[in-house]
Amino acid sequence: MLKSDLHLHCKGDPEDDYIEDTAKDYINYAAKLGFNVLSFTNHGDILDIKPFQKYAGKKGIVLIPGAEAHIEGKDVLLYNFTKKQVAGIKTFEDLRAVKSINHLVIAPHPFYPHREPPFFRNRSLSKLLLANIDLIDALEFCNLYTKYMTFNTKAVLAAKKHKLALVGNSDAHNPRQMNTTYSLIDSKQNIPDIIKAIKQGRIEVVSTPRSAFSCFSILLGHARHIKF
Repeated sequence: MLKSDLHLHCKGDPEDDYIEDTAKDYINYAAKLGFNVLSFTNHGDILDIKPFQKYAGKKGIVLIPGAEAHIEGKDVLLYNFTKKQVAGIKTFEDLRAVKSINHLVIAPHPFYPHREPPFFRNRSLSKLLLANIDLIDALEFCNLYTKYMTFNTKAVLAAKKHKLALVGNSDAHNPRQMNTTYSLIDSKQNIPDIIKAIKQGRIEVVSTPRSAFSCFSILLGHARHIKF
């Protein structure tokens, strides 16, 4: 079983340009925690992982190219797409036109009230999830919840109803946010097999609720850098 986190934001993120931790910082931290698979999903762009692949490999980690794309105003995680493909995907029809068996599409924090300025529209898929369910391979089980408050319940029910996998991710904006929610994937350690395993549901979410203080600290830290 491969310990995995497929939703990470590192230095170079075009939207969250305040992030100081590099991909190498994440790799070093994740290796100490026993991770085997990582994906850096910066907003709207694929990080060039070639400079880090050999280093990650020596640490026992495979890197999957990814991006958190903005499609019709909604956040969608895209994996194994090219930089050019991600840049050209503006609508769900664009995604339908280019998606292939080699790609993986995950709905991040699908039912969370993820609102940001300037218009405070909800960037989670929410109602648009069902309208585009044919494009979705898995739903994210988000790390940002407590024992008494969560927005993951709808994602769990939707995944069961539509026979889709749940993928535990941290959505980390620094490495210290990792390891409370992650996935164990029953797969060989290469990109095609990992993608196939997720689509086939050979994945298990491991998650521990955060404290209210931890959730508040993460949200506050992010809010401090939002550009109005």
